[in-house]
Amino acid sequence: MLPEMRYIEQELLPMLRERAAKHEKSARKQLSQWKGEKGVCSLLLHVTDAPEIQKLPVYNNEEIHYGVEKMFVSQLRAALTSALADGDAVPSVRANVGCGALCTLFGGLKQTFFADKMPWLLEHMTADEIMETTVLDLKESDEFKLGLEQMQYMKEMLKGTGIGLFPMDLQGPIDMAHLFLGDEFFYLLYDDPEVVYRALELSVAAGIYAMEKCFQIIDPKEWVCHYNELILPIETPLKISEDTSTLLCGEHLEKYMKPYTERLLTYFGGGYIHYCGDNKHLLTIAPRIENGIGMNFGNPERHDAAQVLSELGSLGRCYYGRFPGMTACEQARLARQENGWYNTFVTEHCRMDEQQRVIDEFNGALA
Repeated sequence: MLPEMRYIEQELLPMLRERAAKHEKSARKQLSQWKGEKGVCSLLLHVTDAPEIQKLPVYNNEEIHYGVEKMFVSQLRAALTSALADGDAVPSVRANVGCGALCTLFGGLKQTFFADKMPWLLEHMTADEIMETTVLDLKESDEFKLGLEQMQYMKEMLKGTGIGLFPMDLQGPIDMAHLFLGDEFFYLLYDDPEVVYRALELSVAAGIYAMEKCFQIIDPKEWVCHYNELILPIETPLKISEDTSTLLCGEHLEKYMKPYTERLLTYFGGGYIHYCGDNKHLLTIAPRIENGIGMNFGNPERHDAAQVLSELGSLGRCYYGRFPGMTACEQARLARQENGWYNTFVTEHCRMDEQQRVIDEFNGALA
């Protein structure tokens, strides 16, 4: 047993259980906002200096993959930033196994682990191997099984605390096809589309299988937690990443990305789309994806907040996250639609002693 586990079990978890009702209230507030209630805007607040956080050690990105306790401590340490905050964030943890973990369900692929960065797939499948593989070849890898074990352990440890589980990292079909094939993927878009289509079929199959397994453990009732602050309605529980899609032209987005991303979203009811980078074609297509409910940018500084919030609002969709160059209050005001609905979930970080001021100012901006 890790030395810090005694502190966690004897002192930290009992204290967290006392705050569980607060997280339930926050989740219901977010849920009402997702469903279009007027006058509601959630401030997803994180505290930066809680002493409980400093009592837990920091394990590097390689260490956490070789023991359920280290993964748990690493995730709990991060979750405390919202679990101990007074805003509307809902704390959660996940098996942080890397964005290539779902690809290991096919072809015997394995990720490489690093101390200073997230795991990555350095080995790939050839075009011939992709064409020889079908969805019937899906097989649970050791990496994926370990992720499920880590999820189950964290769920049991956090019972009664109001800290939820969220699924393993789900990449969109385009991103997963890129991971399967490496950079050869970009040549095959032109030279052999059938290989790309097969890779996309495998990606959708892996995504469906993995998320179903995650949801079996999470066992959500009304919402699913995401990223240690957000909740999603159970009817629309997915987050899909489209990072590789930012490198595609409009024709290829329509041909390859849109139909397969819509298939994955539709299977589970819907969800929101995230991507890093910037692509004017993707910015036109992604907000209109069937069964999409919102957007999140990894590089919000590359986008015009007013334009994004206005367009998403006209589509009945939300933006999750923070645009730089404006305060949380300014973003909330900008997101207010004519009918009184706020189509943004705003993130904010502050010290413990600043919380009440930040919350009061935010609520004042909505009045």
